[in-house]
Amino acid sequence: MPRLGLFCYTGPMANPDHLERLQRYIQGDRLLRLEQLDLSGADLRGLNLSGAWLRDTDLSRANLTQARLAAAPLPGVNLSGANLTEADLHGCIGAGTDFSGAILQRANLRGADLYGAIFEAADCSQANFTGADLSLAQCRQAVFRQVKFNQAILMGADFSYTNLVGADLSGAQTGRTKFDFARWEDTP
Repeated sequence: MPRLGLFCYTGPMANPDHLERLQRYIQGDRLLRLEQLDLSGADLRGLNLSGAWLRDTDLSRANLTQARLAAAPLPGVNLSGANLTEADLHGCIGAGTDFSGAILQRANLRGADLYGAIFEAADCSQANFTGADLSLAQCRQAVFRQVKFNQAILMGADFSYTNLVGADLSGAQTGRTKFDFARWEDTP
């Protein structure tokens, strides 16, 4: 797998110039705005992008395992098919962000603004959404096994056909939330 500085170039689509720009940011050039970049398929494991402005950036199929995106503004970001296992996204501003088909196992999304975000067919097993706003989120056919939704805002979200076995919704606001055909218990 070819390397470009700190990162592995893994995807057929990631733009090498954009990877270099990201590398400069990681190395301390915090005045760079990381927006409208094509980082699809890139190996970005463990990177600290907390607070980074990533508007309209394509991170589809990227490996962001254990990455930090805490308090990062993510408007228009494409994270579809990305691996965000154990990633820290607490307090991120991900309204409308596309997480469809992403892996968010054990991810931390406490207090995140995920208004209208798309989680269709995502695997969010054991993720922490405590206090997050998922109003109008599209979560059809996703996996939310043993997820913490304590005090979360789920108003108008669509959880149809999802796996919610062991999910904790204590204190969650669920007005107009759709749970059609959601699975709440393991069946033999």
